[in-house]
Amino acid sequence: MKSIAVLFVTALAASSAAATATAEPVKNPALAAQLSVMAPRVVTWAEKLATEGRAHGVALTPAQERIARASGVRNPHDVRIIVVDRIPLPDEPQLRAAALEVGLSPSSALGMTLGYTVMVVRGYEDNVRLLSHELRHVAQYEACGGIRPFLTMHLADLAAFGYEDSPFEVDARAHEQDGPPVLRRASSGG
Repeated sequence: MKSIAVLFVTALAASSAAATATAEPVKNPALAAQLSVMAPRVVTWAEKLATEGRAHGVALTPAQERIARASGVRNPHDVRIIVVDRIPLPDEPQLRAAALEVGLSPSSALGMTLGYTVMVVRGYEDNVRLLSHELRHVAQYEACGGIRPFLTMHLADLAAFGYEDSPFEVDARAHEQDGPPVLRRASSGG
């Protein structure tokens, strides 16, 4: 399995490098210039939220585990879902501004994944398309080796390509599944 993960990350890195070589200049040069200073603080923030998610989140249902496996997640039993009213942003003003600048808006974002922690906005926790997208991000974190290596690549890609064209986002959209809602509770059948 590790060779698949290495191939996955290598393919993403190669597509990212190829796109950089042939694409227009970096979409956000100011952000790109600040990454070496901001990235460690983003990672610290993300790791803190992921730890809280593991402690307070809910394990996947069997139906959600099937979606996770179909999305490439190797360890679906480690995934925790947290239902939130809004997707959180960092409290630190510089990090918050950068998140907003690359398109992470708590007013429009419906999900965010940090390692094995998947945060979804209340009312969307059973949405198959959203869950499959976010669970694909879990697979990407696994393939990269965790939060720090994933975010190091993803932040650079966000600065280079913007949110919509970032290779991790393109890949997650390509793995979105459609289907009926995946309910958290089994019906009582009565």
